[in-house]
Amino acid sequence: MVKILFFALLFVSFGANAQSYSKVKDLAKCKQLINAKAKKTNSISGDFTEEIHSSMFNSAKKASGKMHYEKENKIRWEHLSPKKQIILIDGKKVRMMENGKENTSSTSNRIVKKVQGLMLQLFNGDFLNEKEFSISYYENTKNYKLVLKPKSSRMSKYISSIEMIFDKKLISLTQLALKETEEDKIIYKFTNIVFDKDIPNTIFTKF
Repeated sequence: MVKILFFALLFVSFGANAQSYSKVKDLAKCKQLINAKAKKTNSISGDFTEEIHSSMFNSAKKASGKMHYEKENKIRWEHLSPKKQIILIDGKKVRMMENGKENTSSTSNRIVKKVQGLMLQLFNGDFLNEKEFSISYYENTKNYKLVLKPKSSRMSKYISSIEMIFDKKLISLTQLALKETEEDKIIYKFTNIVFDKDIPNTIFTKF
């Protein structure tokens, strides 16, 4: 749990849907819908909530913030509460600010850069090629749920699985869970999502 907590605190969904899930009936359609949406989407902006669950805590640790994504390889992940933290990804350049000061720790930067590739895959749809993950597909009347299992032993040290929930109507990622175990996990919920709006480049370059 210490590993995934360290991962979360450097990079930084929401209770499970009440409906049960079953295996996707039309796998080709599900893959095509998610892939097509990812490929035609140029930008995403929205709000997120975060919950960190751990056997070390009496209750989940909660946070909230805003995120922006833009092709190619640009992300702003900004925690607004309970503390201010911003991660900027602009191409290969990654920067992080905590409590009003830029974090220049080489250790922190190395870890954030490792997270960079994962997060970009999840936003741009490249995870669907299954080069780094094996994927199981499920559905209910409202959502698709994808369960990603890392193929790399290195990534498996931090994450046992990633669960992504997509709204069937909008083919929009609404829920993301990074799990070390069923009890130890980080859960995100995305709301107020806007696709393909113009985002000033300074969003990804200035704190």
